Amino acid sequence: MHSARDIWQDIPEQVAACIDRLGSGEFYPKFFQMMKCFAQIDQYMVFEFSPNGDYATCRLAHNVERPDLGLELASLYLDGSYLDDPLLKELKESVLSDTDVAPCRLLEKRGLPPVYRKRFFNVPNFDTKFSFVVLDRKSQHLFYVNFYSKKEDAFTEIQLNSLKQASSLIGSLLLKHFRDERKQRGVIKSLLASGLSEREAQICNMILQGHTAKSICNELQLSESTVTTYKKRAFKKLKINRKSELVRFI
Repeated sequence: MHSARDIWQDIPEQVAACIDRLGSGEFYPKFFQMMKCFAQIDQYMVFEFSPNGDYATCRLAHNVERPDLGLELASLYLDGSYLDDPLLKELKESVLSDTDVAPCRLLEKRGLPPVYRKRFFNVPNFDTKFSFVVLDRKSQHLFYVNFYSKKEDAFTEIQLNSLKQASSLIGSLLLKHFRDERKQRGVIKSLLASGLSEREAQICNMILQGHTAKSICNELQLSESTVTTYKKRAFKKLKINRKSELVRFI
């Protein structure tokens, strides 16, 4: 059994790897790797809710063994089942009363309403979930974070304590990633509206993020000459001559 010291030993390096990839598609593999330091997690779910409740969406749905099941459960949850979630209202009220903390709690499937328990615990074979909420102070949107475990992977006391201690850190990483991810989607949308192809827009966006031609080649698995061709073609369409002129599309 790992001690608390063992769990935290590699965290700084894992957090640094996550920060380095905020807003990009490479964030999640690094995030999942970091979370393995804390506990065995069989499913990740993160939902976003607007202040008045007129907007709800899934920001992360990842079932480790069956990705399709994760997406299916997220869809079912947003189709009204979140109204029956016994933790959501409780944690929401808690964070609104003290926005400096990320209130968290472990939920066991016993005691849940039968239909809810069957749909979100029995069918996917989950026994418990660790949940917490974090408030985005800028937008006032609430993010509901859930980590599920099967009975054979039940969270130990040491793991639960570590997850509780790390909930604010985990929440901050996710919030920053979601903000950067949304911003990058906006930049790419602007570039696409300017007449670029998806690949041209992607490469221009990476240039804006500080990537060099070599790093773009490595990440997209393209030759340097191909990247250069896309860049020249994009700049011609945008009627610009240098990288600094790309900022107008942010």
